[in-house]
Order: sequence, then structure tokens, then C-alpha cells
Amino acid sequence: MPYSDDLFQSDSAPTPSPRRPQGADPNGYKIVSIRLREAEFEVFAEQARAFGLTNNMALRIAARRIGGFLEIDSETRRMLLEISSAIDLMSERIVDLRSDCARTGHVDMKEFATQHAAFGRVFAQLDAKLRTILNGSHRRLDGRLMLRNATES
Repeated sequence: MPYSDDLFQSDSAPTPSPRRPQGADPNGYKIVSIRLREAEFEVFAEQARAFGLTNNMALRIAARRIGGFLEIDSETRRMLLEISSAIDLMSERIVDLRSDCARTGHVDMKEFATQHAAFGRVFAQLDAKLRTILNGSHRRLDGRLMLRNATES
């Protein structure tokens, strides 16, 4: 292809791609416009700001929840961190038990039973929380119920 100054001209608008509709994001996002009344917008924006969210992120979270996508709230995140910390402490105590056994040739069965029971409780909490988080059909149902309830009020 011969060199041409026309290649570097910026006064002409790029021609839209015939495969990508105008307004489509090349990163795979779809742009959705909504109309809110002034009062609706003010209340919505205030709620979003209260949680440190932009309006866009708040709407995206709502859409993802309606679609059943995974969103972990701060309470769930806190609970998972507590469970993780409890597992870390139990792990450290089990390592201590193992070290004591290696040194003395004796296992503190009372402490072992305590740690075993604690692990069972924490694992049950973790299992229940993960089942709830990962249950896509339940999340989708919750989002659809949220929509249905909104249309019935």
C-alpha cells in the first residue's frame, strides 16, 4: 500500500463497523438507558451514595441480581472472613497438637475432640453459606421475585 497523508487525517469520522451496532461497547458491555422521574432519581442516587456506589454500579448490581449473577454483600463477606479466621486458628492449634505429639509421643485427645467439634461447626457454617451463594437458580428466583413484587405494588 503506497504512503498517503490521508491515513493520518483526523477530520473525517471513522466509519461504523457493520458488525457492531452503534453504541455497542467493544468490551462486550451493552448500554442500557433508563428514564426516572426527578424524585425517583434523587432517592435512587441518595441510596447509591449512602453505600459508596455510583449510579451506574448500583443499577448494574440490581440488574446482575435480577439475572441471578453472584453478588456478595458486606455481611456475607464479613461472615466468610470470620469463618476463614476460625479455620486458621483451628489449623494452628492442630499443628500445635501435632508438634506436642511428636515431642511427647502423647496426643491430647480432649483438645483434639474440641478442635474436631469446632471444625465440624465451622465447616457446616461455611457449607451452608457457600450453598446459598452458589445456588444460581435461587439467586435468579430472588431477583425475579423482586421484579414481580415491584410490578404488583
